[in-house]
Amino acid sequence: MDSRVAKALGAGAAVAALLGGCDSAADSVVRDTAQRFLTADPATACTMLAVRAMEDLTRHGREACPDALTEARAPGGTVSEVAIWGADAQAKAGAETLFLHEYEDGWRITAGSCQSRGPDVPYACLVGGP
Repeated sequence: MDSRVAKALGAGAAVAALLGGCDSAADSVVRDTAQRFLTADPATACTMLAVRAMEDLTRHGREACPDALTEARAPGGTVSEVAIWGADAQAKAGAETLFLHEYEDGWRITAGSCQSRGPDVPYACLVGGP
């Protein structure tokens, strides 16, 4: 499966972490959403994706979302870090990094199975992208 590139947003995440201090209510919601995505069955996890992420995952005649997500998603882990800047967020669970966006109906996964490629370099993601 082709890698998709998500915005690194490292500077924004660092600023959010510095300004965030203790966990806020939004931190808890983002952490919960990311954790549910990581541990959900593929069909349920697909319902948590932003529309663009789902379209990218199943583009060009690839299999249905649950099958494609099974191939792309890293095994579940425990969310250990959350950073929020505005309506965007990042959640980390071991080597797994997720990007989320807050829509009217709540937080959705915009990119997943993302790996850092170094400071100031966009993440490489298997699910979704910028």
